[in-house]
Amino acid sequence: MNDYSGLAAGLSIGALIVGLIIYLGVLALSLWIGYVIIRTAVKNGILRADEERARRGFHQPGGYPPR
Repeated sequence: MNDYSGLAAGLSIGALIVGLIIYLGVLALSLWIGYVIIRTAVKNGILRADEERARRGFHQPGGYPPR
């Protein structure tokens, strides 16, 4: 008969906690990397749109062409 009430029970709970911490760390890291990639893409898109607007000659405040 197996008795898991001693040291083995403590080791399994410790391994579960370490695994959970590693899992949450990897999840947080992947979310942060995704956020940085999206933020950079949006920033580059806005800069590219501003350059295109300037190339077309829209220099009014607000960036709209005259009516």
